[in-house]
Amino acid sequence: MAATSQLIPAAPSALAARGRFGSAFLRNRVGMAGAVMIVIAAIVAVTAPFVAPYDPYERVTVTIDDIYQAPSAAHPLGTDDGGGDVLSKLIYGARVSLVVGFVAAFISLIVGGTIGLLAGYFGGRLGALLMRFTDFFLVIPDLALLIVIVAVLRDRSLFNLILVIGLLGWTTTARLVRSQVLSLRERKFVTRARAIGAGDPYIIRHHILPLALPLMLANTVLVISLAILAESTLAFIGLGDPTVISWGQMLNFAFGRGAVSANAWWALLPPGLAIVWVVLGTTLLGTAMEEALNPRLRRHHLETEERPGGSRASLLPGFAAAAAGADAPVLSVRDLTIEFDSPAGPLRAVDGVSFDLRRGETLGLVGESGCGKTTTALGLLRLLPPGGHVVGGSVLYDGRDLMTMESDELRAVRWSGLSIVFQGAMNALNPVRNVGDQISEAILLHQPEISRRDAARRTRALLARVGITASRAGEYPHTFSGGMRQRAMIALALACNPDVVIADEPTTALDVMIQAQILELLASLSREFGMGTILVTHDLGVVAQVCSRVVVMYGGRVAEQGDVRTIFAEPSHPYTQALLGAFPNVGDADRALRAIPGSPPRLDALPTGCRFTPRCPYAFERCPAEIPELYVVDGDHRAACFLLAPAAGIGSGTPTNGGRGSDA
Repeated sequence: MAATSQLIPAAPSALAARGRFGSAFLRNRVGMAGAVMIVIAAIVAVTAPFVAPYDPYERVTVTIDDIYQAPSAAHPLGTDDGGGDVLSKLIYGARVSLVVGFVAAFISLIVGGTIGLLAGYFGGRLGALLMRFTDFFLVIPDLALLIVIVAVLRDRSLFNLILVIGLLGWTTTARLVRSQVLSLRERKFVTRARAIGAGDPYIIRHHILPLALPLMLANTVLVISLAILAESTLAFIGLGDPTVISWGQMLNFAFGRGAVSANAWWALLPPGLAIVWVVLGTTLLGTAMEEALNPRLRRHHLETEERPGGSRASLLPGFAAAAAGADAPVLSVRDLTIEFDSPAGPLRAVDGVSFDLRRGETLGLVGESGCGKTTTALGLLRLLPPGGHVVGGSVLYDGRDLMTMESDELRAVRWSGLSIVFQGAMNALNPVRNVGDQISEAILLHQPEISRRDAARRTRALLARVGITASRAGEYPHTFSGGMRQRAMIALALACNPDVVIADEPTTALDVMIQAQILELLASLSREFGMGTILVTHDLGVVAQVCSRVVVMYGGRVAEQGDVRTIFAEPSHPYTQALLGAFPNVGDADRALRAIPGSPPRLDALPTGCRFTPRCPYAFERCPAEIPELYVVDGDHRAACFLLAPAAGIGSGTPTNGGRGSDA
């Protein structure tokens, strides 16, 4: 570890992260313009007693000649209906209007944001109850309800007005935040956070809220303007606080006391422009903050991958494979059964899947799309999407059944014992957090005794091991190429020294050269660290390249399993033969490729008996009537086909193609 520290630079501090946010914001001219506009309004409000020519709250004697005087040297913006200086009232009015707008918006943000986060993230009965509560206030016209509540208040102080406006302006925020969170909670980086052992409060605080915050801030801009307009409306109908001066009150007095008929534009235009000034400035500021808080909205250059330096030797302690018990399964799956809820009843997506995984072994889960491969992989860690349930079977790891563990126990095992490389690295990585921070997150969650500095060192060592320059740990996912993001996900999967890594379609959407690099990396890491690897794929070429054993799935069941050489040389199930027949063979370029007729069965229309019966050219009477068991072909080679049953004349332990000829 000492040698490693010499190669790895220090971790970026929180101050550096804030510096990046500040520099991004300072480069945004629109945002800076909005900030300047708000700062000017705030300075005017704070310094009102010093910059206002007159004190508008001071009692003075006026004559009829003082009313609606045109702008002059004594009164730069003229006078109003009471002979008061418009400029002085405009400056003092900034205090009230800004306080009403920002404080009421803050109250709406807290109330609406909290309700939206809870309803969107937890859903179920709690979400439904919170949304019905929100709908109750949403269907009532805001202005009418606001007028009624303020009218019955005995004390129409500014504090009470702000409180009422803020508490009635949260409904839109709640619905917007809920809709955003409903989408975010299904994102793969949230599933990944659950997989590394993060609890609900942690996920909401570190993964959901940062992505929902830009939307909340953007909506707050509208709430500020609505709050100012609400205060103006209340003042216009005589329900405002008569003891304070606001821009709304100035407009109310101007419209109600003859400014239009007197052509006193100076009594109307300045407060109106002041409201527009603040609303526009807040809008520009909110847009810039959204771009700075969400790195995916920034423009960035296409970057080339840097060749990593340093040794490729193992940099982290604890990764050495266990010497003892190498032949014992590290993961044993028995009769795993998974169903999904539907209006028509439960739909069985995985039915009785069983297999073993040993240390240092790479097991391929193969089949067409919709055959249950990914569902099986997610079911092992109980990371199924909403509506999915494990209804039977066991998954034994380290002598314990993952299916019967409590949530706290399971979170401790996820990532430290079993980790997963999700399909689509861009979706599995949080776009508003840098890559190094997301890898360190997993380390700190499972090993809280480690300092953040040490976690950052381990993160850089992992990135270097998977072929990413350690100095790029502070960069965001969108600055990485597709291959580098996949490498980063592999580094994340290795963060807590797991015994089992599940790779779900790790080469999807990558070009052939990058696919080869990722596959070689997975194979070398599995051998080097002694991990068991489950590779989910539909590409038989990938299986042939890196896997030692294969489980072929069809219709949610295991069709065939065995050593990869045996499966490719002597496939025994008609489906396996059909898959190999549809796959090009470099060694036999003259062989014609044969497509598999039909498509995998739908969950709501599963065939009875053998699931492959409707597409199988060798089906007979028994196939649609009974479910075939896994018959032993030879050693560990098994296939679920009645043609292999002793009654079919083929003895157990005899290699066969089922009388179909060689399709390999």
